[in-house]
Amino acid sequence: MEKSEVQLLWAALATSVVCYLTILRRYAGGKPLPPGPTPLPLIGNLLKLRGVVHHRLASLARVYGPVMTIKLGLNNAVVISSRDAAREAFTKHDRRLAARMTPDTFRACGFAERSVVFLPSSDPQWKNLRGIQGSNIFTPRGLAAVRPIREKKVRDIVDYFRAHAGKELLVRQAVHTGVLNLVSSSFFSIDIADLGSESANELRELVDEIIAAFAKPNVSDFIPFLRPLDLQGLRRWTESRFRRVFSILGDIIERRFAHNRANKEKHDDFLDALLELMETGKMDRDNVMAMSSTKT
Repeated sequence: MEKSEVQLLWAALATSVVCYLTILRRYAGGKPLPPGPTPLPLIGNLLKLRGVVHHRLASLARVYGPVMTIKLGLNNAVVISSRDAAREAFTKHDRRLAARMTPDTFRACGFAERSVVFLPSSDPQWKNLRGIQGSNIFTPRGLAAVRPIREKKVRDIVDYFRAHAGKELLVRQAVHTGVLNLVSSSFFSIDIADLGSESANELRELVDEIIAAFAKPNVSDFIPFLRPLDLQGLRRWTESRFRRVFSILGDIIERRFAHNRANKEKHDDFLDALLELMETGKMDRDNVMAMSSTKT
């Protein structure tokens, strides 16, 4: 290793330690946290979570109690492992627990900034999008309208299992396909997992790839000040997938626009409701795309 490379490595390490100590000093005067294992600099307690994570958490809970603090890199995480503690947390402190951490992979293409899944509940845009969902999806009329679709897709899964009785069957894949079809049929009136079209199969594969990327440990999530560097390239990798998803969804939206302009019978699904809001100026195309991709 060249001398300049060694110096650069030591400089990066020293900078990381200084940043860690600065952050530690900044939050040291906050409210006391539940007990937990002593964290290491920068990586926190990540080494204690090697192996099957829920088994490791159960072992730690036997030592530190049903409510404990785990340091995930520079992030504090409180782990609740008892029924009584969970009941108290979600009945008395539900508003404080309503938000969630935004994985860096979902910051690609500004997705997290427009998604009802990751926007904080205090954000006006979240309230607007949540209201749209509440008035167009989770109403008695809306749920009743898609009930026949839900029942048919469940029957399809049962029929698939029955047809493969006595044979080796990948249950996870079958259920995953069934759920994807149930959701896509309810919202877009298409089956994204069974259609013979190339775009439908590609959309399913892209969704699977994005979920797989989200499940991978990411340095940017554990050490936030390294986020701009995207050291593992996961955000850049996910961005290319999101762009393709948005392209496919854009084609679906354009075809639906053309279908409606031709005065053909409407599907009366969630996509039609979104397009009506878009035409009246209550939603823009970016929000329609983000909400549509969330539903897939």
